[in-house]
Amino acid sequence: MKNFIAASLIAADFWSLSKEFKKLERTQVKWIHYDIMDGHFVPNISVGSCELSSFIKKSNIDVDIHFMVKNPDIIVPNFIKMFKSRKLKNITVHAETCKDVKKLSKITRKNNIKFGLAISPESSIKKIINNIKYIDLALIMTVKPGFAGQDIINNCINKVKSLSNFFNENNINIPIQVDGGIKLKNISLLSDAGANIFVSGTGIFKSNNYKVTVCLLYTSPSPRDLSTSRMPSSA
Repeated sequence: MKNFIAASLIAADFWSLSKEFKKLERTQVKWIHYDIMDGHFVPNISVGSCELSSFIKKSNIDVDIHFMVKNPDIIVPNFIKMFKSRKLKNITVHAETCKDVKKLSKITRKNNIKFGLAISPESSIKKIINNIKYIDLALIMTVKPGFAGQDIINNCINKVKSLSNFFNENNINIPIQVDGGIKLKNISLLSDAGANIFVSGTGIFKSNNYKVTVCLLYTSPSPRDLSTSRMPSSA
């Protein structure tokens, strides 16, 4: 399974999004990761469907949407009806708030969009394992969801490793996405643990050169073997 980087827009300069998108398009970022937050499941509030539609038109990069909302069973189907774009590749909801994963997965997949399930740091990977046949992506939050710029919670790395081991033992070919505090200093730890998709916000947007930073994220060496990159060298 090929690993790749997704850029989390929550850390971007919203006053200069056109410039931000142009800079991202010069990198090897595969997805732009959009967080939709309702102020209930998490204390923060972010963009809605109208703003998101406008943002996506500014970029040629594929889209990954993470719903951090209290009632995804209602919000996501309505969002899919309103929002049509070939760039939309994946929608992820939280296991803590989704009441009917099977039904929501069916609705999402019917619209040719992959369906992901996320867990917060306090939740068990069993919430993902119990719904494995309904999902195309597993997201393990490595910080408390809601705000950019947090430090990674180290225990979450163990969760990534446990889930990766379960997938390998059962021949399950589902990517593990990690989101929160992903930077040059820790991405190799998550790669070694078995993560495949790395969502980085401030790790990219607070750097001086997005292209160089993304390249370094791709080629960051393993702490166990400084001579060998654990990430793909396509950048």
